[in-house]
Amino acid sequence: MKICWVTPFVLRSSIGRVSAEVAKQLAARGHQVEILRCEDQNDPAEPLHPTALPVHHWRSYDLNRLRAEFDVVVVNIGDNYPFHAGVFAILDAAPCLGIFHDFYIYNLFSGWLYYNGLDYRRHDAEIVATYGPAAQPYAVAVRSGQMLDMGEIAQHLPMTEWLAGRCEAALAHAHFYAPKLEAVCLGPVAVTPLCCPDRATPPGPPKAKSQLTITTVGVMNPNKRVADVIQALGGSEALKACVYRLVGPISDEERTRLEALALEVGFENLVIDGAVDDDTLDRRLDEADIMVALRKPVLEGASGSACEGMLSGRPTVVARAGFYGELPDDLVFKIDGDIAVDELRSTLERLVSDDALRRDTGKAARAWALETLNAARYAEAVETLAQAEVTSRPLLAVGRRIGGELKAMGLPAEDPAAARIGATLQKLFAPLPQ
Repeated sequence: MKICWVTPFVLRSSIGRVSAEVAKQLAARGHQVEILRCEDQNDPAEPLHPTALPVHHWRSYDLNRLRAEFDVVVVNIGDNYPFHAGVFAILDAAPCLGIFHDFYIYNLFSGWLYYNGLDYRRHDAEIVATYGPAAQPYAVAVRSGQMLDMGEIAQHLPMTEWLAGRCEAALAHAHFYAPKLEAVCLGPVAVTPLCCPDRATPPGPPKAKSQLTITTVGVMNPNKRVADVIQALGGSEALKACVYRLVGPISDEERTRLEALALEVGFENLVIDGAVDDDTLDRRLDEADIMVALRKPVLEGASGSACEGMLSGRPTVVARAGFYGELPDDLVFKIDGDIAVDELRSTLERLVSDDALRRDTGKAARAWALETLNAARYAEAVETLAQAEVTSRPLLAVGRRIGGELKAMGLPAEDPAAARIGATLQKLFAPLPQ
């Protein structure tokens, strides 16, 4: 197949890092692959992920070529508008296979409104078109500031369906949000674990030392629950001797808040690195003894930081919610999704006190992650879904035509005749036995 792979590709993009590896594997499987960057701006000074494949930017590319020249257009969709601004024009230009890296894309939606100068009327209209008239009060509440909690927004207006309904096929990284895609995507939907390329981190066990290091990586926003970890550490004599290291971008406001909390609870070993390069991240993972990858609410389809913790051979603490809840129970340490500090504290105390538990669980987690989260397996899953998408096109085309005729005749969608017609079409287009 000839595949156009749409992705942010600047070096800062973790989706771009995954894309470089998966596109390479698809090419190795015999496909012709070109990369189409979807960032809002094309800054010549911005470094890109290394690749031998052709790379274009959507603003300087004739999007009419997508439908004419490619068998499949794979669009990576995340919740950051500046990184994904081009996906809207691309979804309009050709049938696409959407990879939904986040199940919550309200921030992408609001960014689209802001950067395109669209007002509250368009905001409400898109939400009602996606979720029906019953969603109107939630639309008003969120845009007027009455609904600020991300968990509540995710519950009522994740906006996943807003773009999934424009895709010909869709891929999720966990089962918990696949039904949202299946409800609106006309073509095939599949679930496969996130690809997380292995880093240069030496696999566990960590080096023997007297002071253990607990590490959290990623963007340090409040839903990462770092404050809960600090409270857990400060309330335990067994944990106060540990170092808690934060590795990833952090605002000055959040840094000040967390440092003040550490002082308040009497925890003296908080180390905040902030944003780091890949080499430094590798060193920090090598220095870690325990990884903490908590989220509340869970907004992403999968977590690169949790996957990297497992790949590094370190025991990893996660919430029993969303993607994290679907990880094998014997390979991570799960606490309740509400993140109770007492339960978190006891879990960390158990890990700190048991060298063999840390070593054995980390070793098993790394083995699973290497087998499950690699780019070759992910490329095979994308290939299988892409082939199903291409095969389903005749059925979808006939279904759209017949559906339009039935609608013109006044037949409601819930009429039993519609279900019988759909079942007949499925039989007509079923693959012949080999």
